[in-house]
Amino acid sequence: MTDDHQPKQSWDQRREKRLALGASAVVRDSCKTRIGGTMLDISQWGCRIQLSSPTASPGRCVTIKLEGMESWSGYVRWANATQVGIEFERPLHLAIVDHLAQVHPEVEILSAA
Repeated sequence: MTDDHQPKQSWDQRREKRLALGASAVVRDSCKTRIGGTMLDISQWGCRIQLSSPTASPGRCVTIKLEGMESWSGYVRWANATQVGIEFERPLHLAIVDHLAQVHPEVEILSAA
């Protein structure tokens, strides 16, 4: 029996390039815990989110919600102290990805010194 929710081999083997953006996001895990953050990049297959609280762990199923959009599901593939990489359960339509990148321009994330 294989686990379909194991991390991919490495970040450089992505299916396609991600587009930078800066969209406010809410991530909910399977325990319905809400975590606010900023979506930093996106592709049809996944995204990277900087979270206000580092509580998501690899393999966890999450739901992502952006303002004005329907929510969609995915799996946390990697996590560090401040960010998570999420692979979507189903790929987004390319027009949606392009729209999000245009509507939510990239923001500079400042780290605490």
